[in-house]
Amino acid sequence: MSKAVSQYAERGNDFYPTPDALIDRMLSEVNWRMIQNILEPSAGKGDIAHRILVQNYTDSYNAENQFNGISIDCIEVDPQLARILRYNFSYEKAGVYQSELDKFRGLDYRTISPEINLKCKEATREKNICNSGAVHLVFDDFLRYEPLKEYDLIVMNPPFSDGCTHLLKALDVQKRGGSIICLLNAETIRNPYTQQRKELRRLLDKYGASIEYIENAFVHAERQTDVEVALIKVCIPSAKEESEFYERMRKAEKLNDNFGENPSTELDVTDYIKSAVSHFNVEVKAGISLIRQFRAFQPYMQKSLRPETAYDNGSILRLTDSNDRGYDNVSINSYLEKVRLKYWSALLSNPKFSGKLTSKLQEEYRMKVNRLQNYDFNEYNIQVLSTEIMAQVRTGIEDEIAAMFDRLTAEHTWSPECAANRHYYDGWATNKAWKVNKKVIIPCYGLFDTYDGSPRKYKAVEVLSDIEKILNFFDGNMTADVNLDTQIGQSFNAGKTRNVQCKFFTATFYKKGTVHVVFTCPELLERFNIYAAQNRGWLPPSYGKKKYSAMDAEEKKVIDSFQGEKQYEKVLQNTGFYLATPIRTGMTTLLPEGENM
Repeated sequence: MSKAVSQYAERGNDFYPTPDALIDRMLSEVNWRMIQNILEPSAGKGDIAHRILVQNYTDSYNAENQFNGISIDCIEVDPQLARILRYNFSYEKAGVYQSELDKFRGLDYRTISPEINLKCKEATREKNICNSGAVHLVFDDFLRYEPLKEYDLIVMNPPFSDGCTHLLKALDVQKRGGSIICLLNAETIRNPYTQQRKELRRLLDKYGASIEYIENAFVHAERQTDVEVALIKVCIPSAKEESEFYERMRKAEKLNDNFGENPSTELDVTDYIKSAVSHFNVEVKAGISLIRQFRAFQPYMQKSLRPETAYDNGSILRLTDSNDRGYDNVSINSYLEKVRLKYWSALLSNPKFSGKLTSKLQEEYRMKVNRLQNYDFNEYNIQVLSTEIMAQVRTGIEDEIAAMFDRLTAEHTWSPECAANRHYYDGWATNKAWKVNKKVIIPCYGLFDTYDGSPRKYKAVEVLSDIEKILNFFDGNMTADVNLDTQIGQSFNAGKTRNVQCKFFTATFYKKGTVHVVFTCPELLERFNIYAAQNRGWLPPSYGKKKYSAMDAEEKKVIDSFQGEKQYEKVLQNTGFYLATPIRTGMTTLLPEGENM
């Protein structure tokens, strides 16, 4: 036992230095990458602080990197122990280790013994610990300490006789978020007979603290005792900070709180837009208020108190935008552009706004979103955007329909069975005409390329979603909606890969990399084929305009080869469905009732 510790033991002081093995046990689960600022109350002569630095020591030439940037604030009420602690982390103590190292100066490192080599490494480490400046004695009495600083971790071995009070204090210090590791007399936890102990137990339960009881933890310590201890670990989640500016603006705008974490799916598109516009207005006004308040506060937070140099030295705090521009004078206009861009991007990602557009068209409009940062996010501009999209989308949709028709009727050389995708017929003025069969086979690369051979949902959805969206254009919202992502996900989770029922078709997935699609709505498939055939001039100009009996022989030949007289008469009876222009994106729901585009 050291002389200092012996003196405390003689006078019955409640000071029990924590042995290294017990400290290691206390720190065993700490993720040091998440820890920078540490507080050690009742630090004694600094045993815990020293062990923390030893654990984080790296033999780096860069002194700043040697201890992972860790900073330890210590508190010790006993003046003698405080003096010892200061000395243990002082330049004076570093000189002692340097003297040890000087003894071995000039020795050939290739010839020195492993023992001497180890001593040199340890002396170097201890010297660097002393020179690090990582340990600071900041106060005397922890129970009176009112820190403004925030700590990631409090590590403590408080006096056994008053451990409850000290841990309650630590919990109060960390109430806004942070971790605590504490050693207590086990009786403090096992026997909560006082109101104070009951309150401690309540808080530990509230925060889900872990409690481990350890016997004989101090029997081989510098100062020995056979008291059973409780090792307590608490992680308090960070408290949600409330913004005065935001709350004031929220109340002024009478903002509701039903925006949700995923508003794009929780609300219908009209309610979503109204809610998003309200949140945009609050966020913008609150942010502008913050910027202006920061500017007003700048004169009072300059780096120097000397008036003649204050502004030359700049501000202690900086307010920047996300591109780290603006320095101490962030632009309101720059902030406004970024908030606008955020909300416009969210709108264009909303499945109820653009979900019925094919993936290619969605991507095209998302690529153009940057130009929208110049426009406020309001209902007027949203309507202008939807009108613009609808005016430009027709050609795009027609191109997508043509591309999908080619894809579904393609003769994939890698698989002979895919030749059955298309049905050939004698076209008008050409013998090269075809339509999509009821069953098609298309590639789905990488679907089963997983470690356990299970199918990837996103790959399946990726392949089938555009087929569904194209058919949606022709369907006109007549068929009950089936969520493709959910349907495939539930099927795959249940181990089902065959005959998965989707909105317009069933899908069967094979490990060889193909998907067999069987269309379950023949009228819709017929409309799709008619539209593609007419656009390519494969049907007579008179198609859908005169009866089969009134057609000439050449026209009848094409009809017979394409669909037959019976099916053609069916088309004539319902030309509003079979021959209508299939432009239905679903975005007309953005407009007020009766204002369809």
